[in-house]
Amino acid sequence: MMRMRNPSVVALVAVGALAMTGCAASASSPPSPSGVALDAFDPAAGNGLWLLGGDAAGAEIVDSVREAGSVRYSGSFTELVPATPDVDPAPGRSLTIDYAGRPGTATARITAGDLEFDLVMVDGRTYVRGNAAYAERTGIAAAAQGYVCSVGAQTLLDEWAPLLRPSELVASLIDSSESLTVEPPRPGDSTVSVVMGGSEAPIGELTVARSGAPLPIGFTAGDGSGDGAFSFSAWGEPIEVARPADRVVDCDA
Repeated sequence: MMRMRNPSVVALVAVGALAMTGCAASASSPPSPSGVALDAFDPAAGNGLWLLGGDAAGAEIVDSVREAGSVRYSGSFTELVPATPDVDPAPGRSLTIDYAGRPGTATARITAGDLEFDLVMVDGRTYVRGNAAYAERTGIAAAAQGYVCSVGAQTLLDEWAPLLRPSELVASLIDSSESLTVEPPRPGDSTVSVVMGGSEAPIGELTVARSGAPLPIGFTAGDGSGDGAFSFSAWGEPIEVARPADRVVDCDA
């Protein structure tokens, strides 16, 4: 059984997770948020997320993500290299992720700086393959030739948290804001805007569903550390995840 080591780009993952988020979604028709006073609210207006305070709204969104289970999302974050007296600000390292599945059963592709790797979690096993830079940074030489696997996924999840745990990703992005303001939707709007503020000015916007559970649909953010954007879809829908069909070069029976 191979053991995954902590890659040296964890700092980039942490920076990206704190400055970006995004999701996209649809759901059947879950009940309205638990904090809404239904005796003074017309359910036809939507889920009433805008009637909650910022912290309560954030908690309602995270709970909805956790209960939805499966999801597809993709996103990116690009660091901004600070300006100096002689050099203007410029884009730095980038991180991207494409994820599909649910906790414990999912596929993902991540790039972080010069690292690239694919991940499959299914039936209690974790399969991973990557480019030469990933193999070198992690010490898993076989990963450059094909998928290697081990029992469980905890180590890899911890290394790349919260990118591989949907509810934790959304929670980290919400928690990174000093304040949340939920704007009442306009007539005809199908979404609700959650403005994420900083001490000086808003730094991002999270868009969630107006009807049913307030599941995230999209996110954009930008501040002095960089720019990020995410989109999510297929909340709660069946997503098939299968063991890699070929090129499994190292795996316990």
